[in-house]
Amino acid sequence: MAIARSVLVAATCLLGAAVLVSAVQHGDERHAKAEGFFVALTNGNCTADYATGTTSCGDGPRPTMDFVDPASMEVVASVPITPEFGPVVWSDAVYMESCDEEGQGGHRGYILANERGSRIVVVDAAKAIAGEGEDAIITTLPMGSRPVHSYGIPHIDGMGKGVGEYWSHSDGDGHFDVVKVGEWDDLHVPKVTAHVEAPGHGKLLWDSDLWPFGYATNTKEPYLYEIDMENYNMTRHIKFTSHGENPLAHCKGTHGIAYSKGNGHIYATCSGNKTEGGENGLVEINREGDELVLVKKHELARGGQVYESSDGAWIVSIDKANDEVVFLEANQPGEASSVVHVVSASPDHCALDDQENCGGKPGKVAFHDMPDGSTNFFFSFTSPNDKLGNDGLGFINSKDLGTKDTLTNVKGGSGSGKYRAIRAGGGRVATIMAYPHDGLMIVNGETGDLEGTAKTNMGTSRVIYVPTAPTGFYCSDA
Repeated sequence: MAIARSVLVAATCLLGAAVLVSAVQHGDERHAKAEGFFVALTNGNCTADYATGTTSCGDGPRPTMDFVDPASMEVVASVPITPEFGPVVWSDAVYMESCDEEGQGGHRGYILANERGSRIVVVDAAKAIAGEGEDAIITTLPMGSRPVHSYGIPHIDGMGKGVGEYWSHSDGDGHFDVVKVGEWDDLHVPKVTAHVEAPGHGKLLWDSDLWPFGYATNTKEPYLYEIDMENYNMTRHIKFTSHGENPLAHCKGTHGIAYSKGNGHIYATCSGNKTEGGENGLVEINREGDELVLVKKHELARGGQVYESSDGAWIVSIDKANDEVVFLEANQPGEASSVVHVVSASPDHCALDDQENCGGKPGKVAFHDMPDGSTNFFFSFTSPNDKLGNDGLGFINSKDLGTKDTLTNVKGGSGSGKYRAIRAGGGRVATIMAYPHDGLMIVNGETGDLEGTAKTNMGTSRVIYVPTAPTGFYCSDA
């Protein structure tokens, strides 16, 4: 079915043919159309024990936020995390702005980042770009244990509250902590519950179409939760069955989560209980009515990550373990979506055999919208992890779905593990790399061509995109 595209136009748009899209991954996507920097969050010689939530640092470089100019492939500014802040190991980060409604000095931009030692680090983006170094750090805020994922809920999508919110998930405690953007005195809403009995690793889905409700997952429980984001409480949940009760509805835990504007359904990746014979899959949920209702468990979409494409036309399921990407298309509300395309990440799945020079096993995705209305899908690769740069990334254009069965591999950088962050911005796409040097691999968003690699501090962990100056794209005057 045809999916309507939401197009937002701004006079300060850098890319004449680019559009602002409505799909939400992190909550800062609209800023990607402005001129700016890729910011590499690096751990230096600091490490974290995820199981305990403890962090430590050895001898050598300290953590940083390195601002990379994609035109020169150089670090042009850096925010050092000095010893007085203790060990810092980065998790997710987003760029957010406070909106100037009274004309008293303009919008202000901030980077908010989780660090695994149970803190949120807040940085003034303008001061960082100006080269003020550690003085750009505004504060650190304590939060729940073992934080990983975080999300920006901007001003305009907060339905006129006048201030954005940063939602950070605590895996150890199974809740979200909320900070008001521009008000850095403390957590403003601690402990928004996102579990029933067992706290665990989880994600948040929000969209202005869904407001005031958001949806959350938990790898430790067979649930999907609905959260009232205005009143900060859980309103509904759906519990999935055990394999013995109903194999077609079995789900041991949930992780990735996405929303389709085409049918209004929620999609969550679902882990099976292999000791009981259960299979992984993608659960599709109808949220209309008094109860959340399972429409279907898609067993052909077995991966742990799922996203809505930036144009709203596709649900994209990433299956790293099977070296493939599954594209689903929404049908009518209440009806099950269709698995339309399955694309191999590497030729003949050579990455599954760890073949030399074979890039594959996709991890994360970034989207670039093309002037002709199509979309380029970029996937960070995690194999062969050969320290030679042969992982790179893979991409495909939406017009080639159905005629092309394998992603195009662009080499240039290799990661150091199973996780490789990737972001789009300013007409380019960047993913983190550890070999042949620490830093970022940057490609052209339209052609997919490698533009270069940028060397940063050691231990590159995350990458985000930060505009050169505040855009106001999420404010009432956008």
